[in-house]
Formats: sequence, C-alpha cells, structure tokens
Amino acid sequence: MGSQDDSQTSQDSVMTVTQEKRHEILYLGYGSNLSTAQMLQRCPYSTPVGLGYLAGWKWLISERGYANVVQATAADASSPDKAGVYGLLYLLPPQDEERLDGYEGVPWAYEKLHCDVRWARDREGRVVDEPVRALVYVDRTRVGEGTPRDEYVGRMERGIEDAVENWGLDRGYADRVMRRFWKGR
Repeated sequence: MGSQDDSQTSQDSVMTVTQEKRHEILYLGYGSNLSTAQMLQRCPYSTPVGLGYLAGWKWLISERGYANVVQATAADASSPDKAGVYGLLYLLPPQDEERLDGYEGVPWAYEKLHCDVRWARDREGRVVDEPVRALVYVDRTRVGEGTPRDEYVGRMERGIEDAVENWGLDRGYADRVMRRFWKGR
C-alpha cells in the first residue's frame, strides 16, 4: 500500500486505512476542532476523514463557555437540530490522543466516551451513511447552556467555515445550532 495520503483518495481506501491501522481510533470533533488547521497544530498526526453525525445528542455552549454535547431529551427528539450533532471525524493515533486529552482537559473538563456515530460524508463529499465508533469528549457536569468565551467564538467561526466549505457541514445547521450562542449578543 502507498502512503497514507495516496490511500485516502476514495471511500474504499479510507476504510482500508482505518482497518490496517487499528491502533488509530476515530474521533468526532464538534467544537473548535472542526478546524482542520487547529487540529493539525494540536494533533499533527491526525487525519480528517469526513463528516460524522452523533444521533441522540444535542450541541450547546456549556456553562464553561465551550462546546459540549448532552444527551437529547424526549422534547429534543421532535427537533432535528436538537436530536443529533454534526462533527468532523479524524483518524487519531495514540500519541495525538494523549495530546488531545491535554487540550480537552481530561479528566476535569471533559471525559472520554466511545459513541456510535454515523459517518455522514467522506473527504470527497460523498454520502457514506456508515455506522462507526468514535471518541467523543463530553462534559457531564456542566450541562446547562452558557455564553461562549470571546476567544472561543473566533476559533468556532474558523472551524465552522472549514467544515462548511471543505466537509459538507450544512451552513443552516451551523447558524441555527451553533452560531445562535454568539450571534446578536
């Protein structure tokens, strides 16, 4: 098999990389880690592979001022925007997982869960709709809605634009679900 970059030219070859490098895990970035530039700085060996969808969870800015996901309630299930979370899937090797734990403040800010995620789109924008297991960082303590920190808004905006332009994230979803926490405040 060729280099990792050569092997990621199609959905089939991305899946081959996933299967051959079993020590790597999939990670779902749903906050400022939607920015592939930020992830490259934080986790230089990670590889973005597509858009993922975490059903049964709701996206919010927590009381800490950062993105979080909480399990959706029965009332949330009636709203498509509150019944699931879109994020960017990355292949994450062990050394980057350790680095990311530090950035995410494990264990005091977030804990690590392995969740069922739908692989929504691959790096070429094709619909995949395949179930996968992915690492998701969750703060189960601070689950109320809050106001984003000023420095975080800029990082979120860069991540949203990257995900919309390069990975197929729906701009309307980003506006309704994410940007509502800082637009017009």
